Amino acid sequence: MERGSDRRRHTRLPLRLTVVCRRVGTPGERVYSGSTVNVSPGGMLMEINMRELETGELLNVDMTVPPDEELLEFGGRFSNHARVVRVDALPRRSRSGSAAQRIALEFCDSPKLRV
Repeated sequence: MERGSDRRRHTRLPLRLTVVCRRVGTPGERVYSGSTVNVSPGGMLMEINMRELETGELLNVDMTVPPDEELLEFGGRFSNHARVVRVDALPRRSRSGSAAQRIALEFCDSPKLRV
């Protein structure tokens, strides 16, 4: 369903959730953490306080969803692989002085909630 210039297949929900991810296939690789800007069944937009991830990279993504009467009564955890489809540098810097990125991710499979 096309809405103006928006070509997304899924509606995105504006959610702020903590995200932890790491590159797939690189043992002992650094863990990246950040927060979501929005989430859909097909992907998400997240912000992290560093500029190290690039378009095309494959990540293992973990998100915890707290209990919420309107969203998920019991909460749960999502874990999935996702591909980086876009990386935008943000003009601001984190408190630690590191640069920030906004990263668009496309899920490789439909996310499954574990309660």
